[in-house]
Amino acid sequence: MIIAISGQIGSGKSTIGKELAKKLKYRYISMGEIFKKLAKEKNMNLTEFLKYAEKNLKVDKEIDEWQKNPGQNCILDSRMGFYFANPDLKIWLKAPLDVRAKRIAKRESFKNEDHIKEKIKEREKAERERYIRFYSVDIFDENNYDLIIDTAEYNIKQVVEKIVSAVKTKSCC
Repeated sequence: MIIAISGQIGSGKSTIGKELAKKLKYRYISMGEIFKKLAKEKNMNLTEFLKYAEKNLKVDKEIDEWQKNPGQNCILDSRMGFYFANPDLKIWLKAPLDVRAKRIAKRESFKNEDHIKEKIKEREKAERERYIRFYSVDIFDENNYDLIIDTAEYNIKQVVEKIVSAVKTKSCC
């Protein structure tokens, strides 16, 4: 089974994906980590690399190829995994902007949450526009997903259990 986890920045994709992979004994694959690795190779920060990727379709094509065949029994943490990997279960994680900014501030030791909110909005707008332009896909359209979870309403264990329950339902039918 391939499970694609997509979602808003700071919604908990990586945290949930890693915990879910442990629970199910699946491989965890993060396209975000691959994206960060590519940025580092070009000596760019994430924002610089995102702007570079907007103008260079080659970056997206390279990442797209990695996610087309992730193999079985994996959790694919990817904005476009639902589109490219032909997953058995497509999950969208979301949370209010304030919650996501607090999470990022805590994770990255930043203090200015208003600045983080602006960066989140800027990055999500750029990603949405890029994916619509390149693929005619709006990753924020919740109709693309089988399961939508607001991670502000549940703790990590509860979110993982909701997904495990959906996996069991999907597996049995």
